[in-house]
Amino acid sequence: MEGPVLLSISVLSTTDPLLRDVTSLCAGDGTDVLVCDLRDASVLLHLARPDGSGWEREVPLAHPCLTCSLREAVVPALAELADRGDGALLLALPVAVEPLNVLPALDDLMSPGEVLHDCRLTASVHAVDLSTAARDLLDHVPLAERGLALFEEDERCTGEVLMMSLGYADVVLALGEDTLGSDLVEHLRPFDTLRVDHLDDLTPDLLLGGTHDVDEAIGRVHPASTAAWGGPTTHGVWTLDLHSERPFHPGRLADRVGELAPAGTCARGCFWLPSRPRTVCTWEVNGSTVSVGTAGDWEEDPRTHLIVTGVGDPGVREAVERSFAEILMSEEELRDALAWVGADDGLADWFPGAE
Repeated sequence: MEGPVLLSISVLSTTDPLLRDVTSLCAGDGTDVLVCDLRDASVLLHLARPDGSGWEREVPLAHPCLTCSLREAVVPALAELADRGDGALLLALPVAVEPLNVLPALDDLMSPGEVLHDCRLTASVHAVDLSTAARDLLDHVPLAERGLALFEEDERCTGEVLMMSLGYADVVLALGEDTLGSDLVEHLRPFDTLRVDHLDDLTPDLLLGGTHDVDEAIGRVHPASTAAWGGPTTHGVWTLDLHSERPFHPGRLADRVGELAPAGTCARGCFWLPSRPRTVCTWEVNGSTVSVGTAGDWEEDPRTHLIVTGVGDPGVREAVERSFAEILMSEEELRDALAWVGADDGLADWFPGAE
């Protein structure tokens, strides 16, 4: 006796509304497409099938947030389609929603006994417009300026979303002819992901023939395990892979933080401090704006690892490399590192709520 038919789901993300619509339309020639949009107090769902049928429904929300939209609108719709015996679907996320915030949650609900037990994730696809990629990554462009903020306090920028999404995706759909944007995408795209450059390449087999591994995808973007992938240098793009077992000196980091984030660069990674020896401190740069935070505790020996990508002047690259080495604690300073434990490092404003 054959087992139940599983609904195979690929997920599309992007920061470009037109690109999402065009990609969804082209993919819809070979599979069902469910497009999701967030409204002020509701979620709008539109299902389109290759035969021209489908439906549209608006689901009111008690709270206009991504978690509520998944729980109250998207998940019930996916469960309904699975119960009907549908076999394949492309889920087009709202513009500027990061796949990291959706796919792991969906994957958890696909475990035996859960509401989506008859579903499976096949691929995370991120579509990027190469003509705007350089500006999106290297300038600090708030989503709100593009009309893409998901909620009133959404302070994310385009580079933040794009870097995370490129790292998480299994498939990168890179459209356009801009060579600088293309090289930047290559520097930020992991080795084990696939890049396609034409909508015709986004076949049903590519979308639905594989299996999305959530743990592997998270590993590609987690600050403590992300890697420097590099890429072509013909058009001046470079990547620095800066790493050390030593921590940053808290005082020098506070005084010289801007030297690690010059204009025209983006960066990601982790670091540690002698004053917070168990904490994984996170690092992200877009358009000279530095974001730091925490990502739990170290499960292994702490380390400092920054991956910096930029364009042009090699002197900038050399200056970043030099500053990195000078901000690290010296071997002599490390001998007195215990004196920092429990001491005020002057960085409490960087880590609000942390001990």
